[in-house]
Amino acid sequence: MNGKAQVLDTKGAVIPGLYAAGEVTGGVHGKNRVGCNAVPDALVFGRIAALNAVR
Repeated sequence: MNGKAQVLDTKGAVIPGLYAAGEVTGGVHGKNRVGCNAVPDALVFGRIAALNAVR
């Protein structure tokens, strides 16, 4: 995932039309669910993903 919440393929290229947010992205806590610590990350990148998806 990049800063626009776009999903990247294994070569680092953007996969058109695919966005992700929260623990599904792997992030800091991707393999270890930390509960409420992941909520701000999901909310922020969820908003970023939504704004970019509608563009």
